[in-house]
Amino acid sequence: MCERPAVVARCPVAAIRPALVNGKPSLEVDEKKCICCGACYPPCPPMQINDPEHSKIAIWVGGKNSNARSKPTFHKLVAAGLPNNAPRWPEAAEVVKKILRVYKEDGRPWERMIDWIDRIGWPRFFEKTGLPFTKYHIDDWRGSRVNLNASNHIRF
Repeated sequence: MCERPAVVARCPVAAIRPALVNGKPSLEVDEKKCICCGACYPPCPPMQINDPEHSKIAIWVGGKNSNARSKPTFHKLVAAGLPNNAPRWPEAAEVVKKILRVYKEDGRPWERMIDWIDRIGWPRFFEKTGLPFTKYHIDDWRGSRVNLNASNHIRF
């Protein structure tokens, strides 16, 4: 079903390699190397990337492309280490709902979420949403590797 060379080539950490299962060509994933980045999903949608034992979910908020009036802004980590409980992800859904409830109550009409956060500030965002702020939310080169390796990046 999947184009094996394309799937192997897409993995940024070489965690996927060709294998034979019952004499048929297949793929093998090294769970210790896999960072659950989702790069294998486009060439192989059936690829299992939601293993609750080995992966966690992180939620990032904000960010937008540049336009004639403003520069691009980057998204920021607001929740990390959430359990990857497929198929409904109740813990991650609850955090997203909490953020959206506060945004709905406090945001101005037609105000994007990042504009709302810029107006109130990140410290107030964490205060209003009740989300804990930890050392992993500080975006530095040492901490970012831990953050990125503990999160699923889902692209739409």
